[in-house]
Amino acid sequence: MMNNDQSKLLRFIYEVGFAIDDVVLYLDTHPCDKQALEYYENYKKLHKQAVDEYTRMYGPLTDENVYSGNGYWAWVKSPWPWEGACK
Repeated sequence: MMNNDQSKLLRFIYEVGFAIDDVVLYLDTHPCDKQALEYYENYKKLHKQAVDEYTRMYGPLTDENVYSGNGYWAWVKSPWPWEGACK
């Protein structure tokens, strides 16, 4: 079960991810818009920081964050969805 801080961080990750997806669509038609490119870079950094923090505190969100070369597949450390992780 998620605590309040975990839920807030996950929501922030989703919101920043949405902003990135949105600006990517805009950049497809406006590839030279410097303001949009700066916005994209800023939100990309925010997203990485938030995902890194979430991974450090609660475990990986994607397979990109599961293995860090430490000899351990990190997804097995926390409960699976059918074990109550998605309540």
